[in-house]
Amino acid sequence: MPSNAVDRFVVARDKEAALHLSPGVFPAGRQAEWTEQNRTLTFSLHPLATGVAMAVAGKQPRELLGRDLRVYEPDQRVYICRMSPVPDERLPFASDTHAVFVALQSLLEAAAAEDVALGVGSLLRMSALYREAMLRQVRLLQEAGAQTEFTLGEIDSFQSMHAVWHLLEIIYLTTNAPALSTSIVPHFMEWLNFNFPAPLAEDGQRIIDRSTDADALARDGDLWPYLKKLALRGHVVTLANVLERLAPAQRLSAPAARWARDLARVSREMPIGSSEETAGSFNARWRQWNAELQNMATAIRSLLAGGDDSDDSDSGTTTPTPKDIALDSLGAIADIMRGDADAASADGETWQDILGAILLYSEPTSQADRLPGLAHIVLEQFQTGEFTLLDRTLVALLNHDLPEFLVYCNQIDPWLSAHLADIMDHISILDICRRVFSVDPREHYLIALGEAYMGHESLWRAGLDYFGLCGTRSGTSVMVEYIVRIPLESDRMAQQVLRVCEKYGLADAKGQIHRQLGRQKWRRGRLGAAIGHFARVEDRNAIELICDQLWTEYLESGKLTYGPIIDGVMAAGLRHDRLQFLTQYRDFHECYRAGDYAAAGRILLTTLLSETAPPHAVADLLVDSIPLLEGDSLVFSSDDTFELMRCAEALVQSPFPAGRRSAAPATGASTIDQDELSIFNVACARNLARSFVMS
Repeated sequence: MPSNAVDRFVVARDKEAALHLSPGVFPAGRQAEWTEQNRTLTFSLHPLATGVAMAVAGKQPRELLGRDLRVYEPDQRVYICRMSPVPDERLPFASDTHAVFVALQSLLEAAAAEDVALGVGSLLRMSALYREAMLRQVRLLQEAGAQTEFTLGEIDSFQSMHAVWHLLEIIYLTTNAPALSTSIVPHFMEWLNFNFPAPLAEDGQRIIDRSTDADALARDGDLWPYLKKLALRGHVVTLANVLERLAPAQRLSAPAARWARDLARVSREMPIGSSEETAGSFNARWRQWNAELQNMATAIRSLLAGGDDSDDSDSGTTTPTPKDIALDSLGAIADIMRGDADAASADGETWQDILGAILLYSEPTSQADRLPGLAHIVLEQFQTGEFTLLDRTLVALLNHDLPEFLVYCNQIDPWLSAHLADIMDHISILDICRRVFSVDPREHYLIALGEAYMGHESLWRAGLDYFGLCGTRSGTSVMVEYIVRIPLESDRMAQQVLRVCEKYGLADAKGQIHRQLGRQKWRRGRLGAAIGHFARVEDRNAIELICDQLWTEYLESGKLTYGPIIDGVMAAGLRHDRLQFLTQYRDFHECYRAGDYAAAGRILLTTLLSETAPPHAVADLLVDSIPLLEGDSLVFSSDDTFELMRCAEALVQSPFPAGRRSAAPATGASTIDQDELSIFNVACARNLARSFVMS
């Protein structure tokens, strides 16, 4: 950062908020009694939003207090208090503009992939979509019914946001678009009349409705201020129409009537530039038109200087006649239209009026770089200390003071500063701010907006996109911190969060969420779904624990009920030793019940020899082999029997003893009961004898 740079970066701080619970936590007028009876408040913060859950709690356990406590009904309540920085009325606007923001970033990614710059035309279309969303929000608020203080404040905010956005669009996009006029003037006048409408169409209609004829129109006291406003704002066609209607009035002198008709004609002949006309041709037509207005203004002033005054004998004073007032007003209109800055200043009510009139009538071919100089001339006539926040924002933009401009935009609304910083970055004018601010303004404002959206339960998806699409490491880090704390209240929401992780390549966060979902499903008894989540992050320990739980439940109940769970998991292509063991054991039981003892014996022996069975299940498998060893038909050969005996010997020598057919331990092996071991050994001896005889 240059040594002479001034750090004007301002971080907006949220105002303190007060919560008023209704109904309260204690009866009215009993606060002291409530406090004395071992009561206090406990609360829990929402993991993402600025919300809190509050309830009444005891300062000490009731068991430690040797007296009865009175219980109030509010003691049983839990108060859920949400303080979202985004009101519900803004949800449609937030959703619409989020879609535009994402679409704009997609266009930029596509252009970057093709190694081309995104054209001004595309940025203009995206900017227009943002402005349409602002205007749509204003209409929704105006049609909402009763205009509360909040609604009126929102309308004012969105109208200010539109005015600021529209002016930036004109200065940096519209005048740089191909096939459009590079002159700022027609676009500035369009901006001025749209965002600061004056005179209002209703004003003109009231004047016309009150005037049955030309004389009634001439007598209307609001007529001439209205006509001057029309001239200041460039509404020359409307001005001409009213003047033509006024000209036949008998109250007007012959010169006033003639000049009214001439001024109407000249107004209609005002040159309008186009992209097809050369600058030289337009300037020649403009000079000719302006010269005619100069002559008209001079002639009117000459008439006024040599005109007659009427003497009011009753009062003894000299006052201008209505005809002179009309001629004087016509002269003022002519002075405004010929580009007289003093005339514009005399009749302009705001600095926007005066600047627009000077641009339109004095410098009709001005470009955007002329705005700072003209704005300085106009603003010298005003007390800038009395300017509104909107005024200061617009002046900073006109002066191309972009760092100050962004700071003011953030004070108007954080949405405005975030999206304008994004647009300014795409048109390569944000580097000016980066040299002044202590942090990257686009990153900061987008992250701040994303954090505000995360505070609303309906906007968390949009908030994550603002983090991810700011394109910086800080944005990704903030997104990870938020995304792993989102309450996964439904499977649908969980899938949405996982898709966000996939979209932005958040492998670690995705793993944490799968583990969180696995634990959640496990607690709810959805063991198959839990295994699926743990398998996706290769959490073998968790899968083993769930499989052990299934095995334990079988041992305790004697019912093999885990079949559907295992089938669903295996159908998804998941593989794990414990899953394979449970599948093989289920197959063993099915073959045994079906009377296919040979197949059951093969499965049992394979399970033992492949070592897929956990150590704590070996004893149970050996006991299950006893009926097959003692059966009428020979199931195990002598070699098979020796393998069974080897497994039994290894089990007896295991250093991890544990009770059999009880809750399975997490680690270690189990030993076979001595009585069952004796039965097993006898069964093996008999099976060996039979196998030798039969062989």
